[in-house]
Amino acid sequence: MSDMNVVPSWMANAANAAIDAAISSSNSSSSANMDGQGLLGNETEPVMIEVDPEEIHQSDADTALALNVTLIGCILLAYHVKANRIYHIPESAAAMIVGIVSGGIARLVVKDLTLFEFSPEIFFFVLLPPIIFEAGYSLNKKQFFENIGAIAVYAVVGTVISTFIVGYATFYAAKIGLIRDIDSTNPMEALLFGALISAVDPVATLSIMGSPELQCDQLLYSLVFGESVLNDAVAIVLFKTFLKYYDPDGPDLGRADIPAALLSFVTVTVLSILVGVGLGLVVSFIYRHTSLSSFPKFETALLFLFCYCCYATAEAVTK
Repeated sequence: MSDMNVVPSWMANAANAAIDAAISSSNSSSSANMDGQGLLGNETEPVMIEVDPEEIHQSDADTALALNVTLIGCILLAYHVKANRIYHIPESAAAMIVGIVSGGIARLVVKDLTLFEFSPEIFFFVLLPPIIFEAGYSLNKKQFFENIGAIAVYAVVGTVISTFIVGYATFYAAKIGLIRDIDSTNPMEALLFGALISAVDPVATLSIMGSPELQCDQLLYSLVFGESVLNDAVAIVLFKTFLKYYDPDGPDLGRADIPAALLSFVTVTVLSILVGVGLGLVVSFIYRHTSLSSFPKFETALLFLFCYCCYATAEAVTK
């Protein structure tokens, strides 16, 4: 009886092999079914997650309401600061306080924060163009062009110097271990950060200096305002140039790449200026040789469309 219970070794090996093959085949079949294809080539229906459209709409409505209330609060607080001449709290600082409070409340109350998420594309194509348009439209052109040399030096040379100082200071701080999340082998990541952080918009300073009650020196105001208008463009061009040559897994920017990077920076700058001047001449020609002034709606709409077209064309050409 004991001999009949003993399984031969070759039979045990064969059984184990069959079990392993069955398990492997089962796993392959399961993964194939998950990909939508069975062993016989039959398609399986994908798993659909049911989402209530009414719930999504309600969540988006709550988020839109919170954003509108936040903007209304910012405008009313800015009016309160201006009307009461509160110079130690500029409008920008008041808006930041409202944003911090609203963001904290939203995190506690709102379940879906999708609409609160910040998208770079929304910033570049929705938020940034109106800021640039307003700065150019309200610019004192006479004082700007009278001091264009000093403004260009501050905006271009100053921003470039600030970018490299901040970038390499960050890079060497990462090298000695003061900063952990910055690549300590390639300085391009630190230079990207330097380009982002060097374009400082002195909104609060300009708001205080522009107050008629203070009677600030117009030359100083013109220099600060002109530099703040141009340094954004310089910082964006620098960032795109560094990003073009940034490879986390590749070598550092070599000496052979420096002329190409400088050429790319100059090319993007010159092309952007040419696009602005060219489209400005086109829209001036249209306004001069047509009677659009008789149709204010069309005149205003065309003005805004050409402003945005100038920005979009520069983005497309200098990509």
